[in-house]
Amino acid sequence: MQFTKRALCALTMPYALGAVQVRGERCVIAATEDHGPVLISRPPYREATTMVPGPGGCMALIPEPGRPGEVLAVMGCFLGYKFRDGGVYRIRPRLPDAWEATRVAALPFGHRIEVVERPSGRYLIAAALASDKESPEDWTRPGAVYAGRLPAERDGAFELSPVLSGIHRNHGLVVAPLRGRRTVFVSGAEGLFALDLEEPGEGWDWSQLLRREISETALGDVDGDGAEELLTIEPFHGDSLNLYKLASGEWRKAWSTELSFGHCLWVGLLDGKPTVLVSNRSGGRELLLFRFASGLEGDPLRVCVDSGNAAANMIVVEHNSADHIFATNQASGEVSVYTASP
Repeated sequence: MQFTKRALCALTMPYALGAVQVRGERCVIAATEDHGPVLISRPPYREATTMVPGPGGCMALIPEPGRPGEVLAVMGCFLGYKFRDGGVYRIRPRLPDAWEATRVAALPFGHRIEVVERPSGRYLIAAALASDKESPEDWTRPGAVYAGRLPAERDGAFELSPVLSGIHRNHGLVVAPLRGRRTVFVSGAEGLFALDLEEPGEGWDWSQLLRREISETALGDVDGDGAEELLTIEPFHGDSLNLYKLASGEWRKAWSTELSFGHCLWVGLLDGKPTVLVSNRSGGRELLLFRFASGLEGDPLRVCVDSGNAAANMIVVEHNSADHIFATNQASGEVSVYTASP
C-alpha cells in the first residue's frame, strides 16, 4: 500500500486541522500555533487561501453545527506554552469569501473543544491543559474540562464553567459512540474519563475507564467484531500506541506498539476499511497506518504513509469517491494531502 503526497500550502508551525461545509463544499481548514492565519482549501484541494489573518496560536478548529461556514477555534495559545490569553473564537462569514474572527469566551491553556448534543441542550465542551504554568516544564497546576450552553442567537455570548476538575496534562478530548451511545471521552495524567451524552438531565456524571496517564484516545471497530475497540497514546506525548478490548466490564490491553512522541490519533474507515492513523513527532517522524485482521489475529498491517514530517494533526476527507489524508506537517512547514495509489 503506497500513497502519493502533495503539499497543499506552506505554513509556519502548522498545527490545528479541521473541515467545514461552505456553500455545499467540504473545505479543509488549517492554522498555525505561531502568530499567523487560519487557511481554507476548497475541493479539489490544490491551494489554500487566508480565512482570517490571526491571531494564531491555534489549537483546535471545529465546525459549528447548524451554522454552515462557521467555525469555532481555540486561539491565543502560542509556542512555549504561552497559553494564558487563550480563548474560544467564532469564525464566521461576512462576505462570500471573507470571514472574521471574534473572541467569544476565555479559555486559558485551552487545547481541545467539541460541540455536543444532550437531552438538555447543545453545549461547547473545552479542555484546558493546566490552570497555569510558570514554565513549559511546570505541570503542577491541573487543568479542567469546561462546558457552556451554546446560545440560540448567532451573536449570543456564552460562559464556560468547570464540569471535571483536577486533570493534569488534559490533552485528549473526543466524542465517539460507545455501545451505540454518544459519549465524550477525556484523557490526562489521571486516566480516561467518559460521559454518556444520552443520559437525561443537566448533570455531568463522569465515569473513569482507565487509571493510567493517557495522552489521546480514539474508538472504533478496528477488527470487525461489531464492538468498538479503544486506542490510546500513552503516556503524555507518549511512547506507545495501545489497543484495548472490553471484556467482563473492563478494558483490557490486547495489543501495543512503540511510538516516539506519539501525537494525533484517528480511527475510522479509509477506502472502506477500518484504519488507525497515528504520528511520531520525533525519531523518524512518521505518519503511520495500521489495519487489523478479524479477531486481532497476527500482527496488523503497518504502513508508513510518510516519514520525516512530524504531523501534528491529521484528518480524512472524502472527495470524488476517494479518501484523502490531510496532515499539518511541522518539520516541513506545510499542510499536505495523501492519497492511496492505485
